[in-house]
Amino acid sequence: MTTQNAFRLDDKTAVVTGAAAGIGRCIAETFADVGARVVVADIDLDAARAVAEAIVAGGGQARAVKVDVSNEGEVAALFDAALAAYGSLDVLVNNAAIFPKRPFLEVDTEFWDRLQAVNLRGTFLCLRECILRMKERGGGAIVNISSVSSMQAVVHHNATYNASKAGVNSLTRTTALEFGGDGIRVNAVLPGGIPTPGARAASAAIELKGPILSPGRVPLGGMGGVEDIANAALFLASPAARYITGQLLAVDGGFLIS
Repeated sequence: MTTQNAFRLDDKTAVVTGAAAGIGRCIAETFADVGARVVVADIDLDAARAVAEAIVAGGGQARAVKVDVSNEGEVAALFDAALAAYGSLDVLVNNAAIFPKRPFLEVDTEFWDRLQAVNLRGTFLCLRECILRMKERGGGAIVNISSVSSMQAVVHHNATYNASKAGVNSLTRTTALEFGGDGIRVNAVLPGGIPTPGARAASAAIELKGPILSPGRVPLGGMGGVEDIANAALFLASPAARYITGQLLAVDGGFLIS
């Protein structure tokens, strides 16, 4: 295998959740660019269709599927739809998440449960339903999108989100250990400061609450882009990472070491 081919996903089917915008959209487009058949999964079906149509217009293969990742039945149906459409299931990117903020003492059980339902239970459900099907087909690669906030408190009023992403890290490592023998690799990407439509409020909060993004806190300076996360996800999903599993890859300009 040549170095160039090691990063390709030809003839592989990749399911990307939360793929209608931001990081998820960039991952879907990047995977399509290197030959993957992409299932663009999102709770916003119209937006997912727009992404899939753009991929097809550019010469790629994609289809949109509506999914609420907190809904067990919809998650199972998502992976059945991927298999029905393309006949294989090779890659999953667990990207769907929400990140509302609330002061800790104002967090009620409804707020807590809703965020955990999407971020943590959603990741669990997608892992379970995907792994069930991957085991039958000889393995695959899974990339969970976590956050540097899972490792270090970055901004105020974010305890619920941080806890959910710490749970994603734990799921990453435990499933990697349990299913490595089935040929299934599970890794996570931990984005740092990435300006996306959904994260704009969080980015503003970071900038307002101190020199989080100053050169002293981010050795490489400033913020990254969605393409940085997509490229990391591609590496972990590709044959180039065939001997890598259970890893938490921070893509943060060095924030966590500062």
